[in-house]
Amino acid sequence: MTPKRPLVPLLLAGALLATGASPPAAPLPEALLRALDRRDPLALADTTLPRLAHLDSAQRAAVAGRLAGWAVPRRVAAWAFLQVGTPYQLGPLGEEAPPDTQPLIEFETSDCAVLNLVSAALAHAPEAGGEREAMAIANYRHGVVSYATRFHFTTDRLDSCPYYRDITKVVAGRECRSRRVTLNHRADGSRWIPIDWSRARDVVYVPRELRTRFARWHDDGRLPDATGVAFVHESKLADGLDVVHESLLWKGRTLLHASSTTGRVVTIPWAEYLAGPGRRHDGFVLFEYR
Repeated sequence: MTPKRPLVPLLLAGALLATGASPPAAPLPEALLRALDRRDPLALADTTLPRLAHLDSAQRAAVAGRLAGWAVPRRVAAWAFLQVGTPYQLGPLGEEAPPDTQPLIEFETSDCAVLNLVSAALAHAPEAGGEREAMAIANYRHGVVSYATRFHFTTDRLDSCPYYRDITKVVAGRECRSRRVTLNHRADGSRWIPIDWSRARDVVYVPRELRTRFARWHDDGRLPDATGVAFVHESKLADGLDVVHESLLWKGRTLLHASSTTGRVVTIPWAEYLAGPGRRHDGFVLFEYR
């Protein structure tokens, strides 16, 4: 015999369906509310707080409401720091159709580019009309979702997506270096990405020897609190590749790093990263979130 189901929940569910309303969302945990009330994005890096992957769509909307009065770069940083601890997976996003059937947006795993993409998309989701709509703008040329129109190269995304802007020259001026690169055209004539697309671009970057200036540049107002940073290997530039890694740098001192070595998203002091995992990087492309 099938057990009888409680009458009150059934009546409530029926009433919600009749009105078209959604079931009440689970409230945001008090600890997360207190962290948001501090208005300090770095406070959200605390892994004792719920992580982005643990929040359902209604809770993410509630967080977005709490962040609505923050400037865009701080909103991006807040969503990014909520991903500390997220397991690393290379290439977790796609178009939900061949050749890449991975989801358009998800929160369970991340890599270096996805960390920036998801953070920017969530920061703009309210005005874009939703999370998927914002991801279409963040990750695809003209918002057209397809493998061929995806921003496969970071510096091309900085030029083409309204959520980012390359500020390398603004920050470092004449101390920058520059190299002409044909994106997606390798030295042997092959392509990094199997699409009929390439583009010549001057990749302007801050040389590695200026790495110790970043904290002072921030304090002097030359670097935003939340600065996007992408990492150049000079040997790759001649091979049609602009950068080999990207992330977010907070106040010129703390790097948010999607680490394949540790298997998760972590925070690490800028100097420590460059002395360890980032010791082979030759320079840095800097960008702002807008």
